[in-house]
Amino acid sequence: MKLGFTDHVEGPREQSSSAIYNEIEQQVKLADQLGVDYYWFSEHHSHVHYGHLPSPLLYALYLTGRTNQICTGTAIICLNLHNPISVAEDVAVADILSGNRLSIGFGSGSSPDEFGMFGRTVTGEEERHEDFREALRIIFEAWAGKVTARSGLFQTTEHSPLPPPNNDLKSRCWQAVNSVGSAQIAGELNLNMMYSHLRTPEQYEDYRKVYLQFGGTGLIAANRPIYVGKTDDAAWSEVEPAMRKLWRRFQVEGKISKDISESEDVRELAIHPINFIVGDAKSVARQILELYSYVPFDVLNAEARWDGLSAQKTLDTIDLLVNQVMPIVNSELNESDA
Repeated sequence: MKLGFTDHVEGPREQSSSAIYNEIEQQVKLADQLGVDYYWFSEHHSHVHYGHLPSPLLYALYLTGRTNQICTGTAIICLNLHNPISVAEDVAVADILSGNRLSIGFGSGSSPDEFGMFGRTVTGEEERHEDFREALRIIFEAWAGKVTARSGLFQTTEHSPLPPPNNDLKSRCWQAVNSVGSAQIAGELNLNMMYSHLRTPEQYEDYRKVYLQFGGTGLIAANRPIYVGKTDDAAWSEVEPAMRKLWRRFQVEGKISKDISESEDVRELAIHPINFIVGDAKSVARQILELYSYVPFDVLNAEARWDGLSAQKTLDTIDLLVNQVMPIVNSELNESDA
């Protein structure tokens, strides 16, 4: 099983964006040294969802210049906010400059506020998915060397974009999947597929079935917030401030009903929709394997940095995941395949 991380590049509005970028850079450098496969960054504008990073592609490119082997990328580029020709050109240039180390994730969704910032109308899911599908087709045409003329939403003339990217760029692209409809698009276009941590194993399985049904053969990444401590009790104690902040945030955002009272037992807060994996190395490995046994996946996509955790605790989780958790996971998987 491969290992990746996603960071939403969050922080209070008054916090320095530079300080946040520098903190995450240290985490990416450690992950690179430890042999982690992927590090992805989210796109958010004007502090929506507490985000400080409106251009994850720029940050991913910057970090390839400060690391040696890790694939950095976007999770996600909110494609329905942008012109697909511009996205295709920007990604092609960035991938060349990175030495073909980018791993680009696309998604169809965004917040209503962000749609408004870009002068876009919030549409229903079916229309949004169709616009997203067409935007992806234009991007892949551009990378293949020839964009056909179009009218309508994505009006363009026939042309041959420059520069041509590496031939394997599309195979390194991912789609965020949060519904059966988006899983169908990922399968049709044969993109790698990444799930949200907000979804249940049952939803993962539904998306996987549709993805395979519509021809998907790429990698699948399962996403979970993860905190690893030296012992189970220590892990829960250390993660409790972050867990309570996240639970309260989800309640404000409507992901958790306002009728539900916050439990005094932090372990009861980790269930759906937070879906936080917490414990010592053995416990975390067991929980990952339980998720895998329900719905197989190729990449564990961990979210390790949360408000309420120190930068050092995030670094510690990265180190423990690589050096203690994943060896247990992969040993068990190898034994089961034997």
